[in-house]
Amino acid sequence: MTSAALRALLLASTLTACGQSGVDTTAPQGSPAAPAGDFSGDLNALGTEPFWAIRIRSDSITFSRPGAEDVKSVNPGPLVEKERASWTVPGGPAPFKLTLTKADCSDGMSDRHYPLNAVLAFGDKTMYGCAATPAAIAAQPAP
Repeated sequence: MTSAALRALLLASTLTACGQSGVDTTAPQGSPAAPAGDFSGDLNALGTEPFWAIRIRSDSITFSRPGAEDVKSVNPGPLVEKERASWTVPGGPAPFKLTLTKADCSDGMSDRHYPLNAVLAFGDKTMYGCAATPAAIAAQPAP
């Protein structure tokens, strides 16, 4: 064995003995590398015509629309079924249900692509959009 190969083998053995695999598990949640079906961490959903946005954070959900005040609610947590998650905010000034499904999505107005489809049921309307982690959205070209 060459000395470089021996050093690599020793390093791998040492990391394994210390309980470390050599794989970086310290990446923050919500990073662009997070799997699309993972509904934990921060997520942003948005739609066009009519424009709307929902920011999901561990403790809150904020619903935004042009011409209306933002509505911030406690995050009730999602109901997750396979590759779909739904958040229902039944009370307050703007009750809604947001459903995110793992599937490629385009907002139709930019070159951005998202790993999640979004369906927002608000009042008597059903609106459509896309969703991703804030980091994944920021890593794409500006709209």
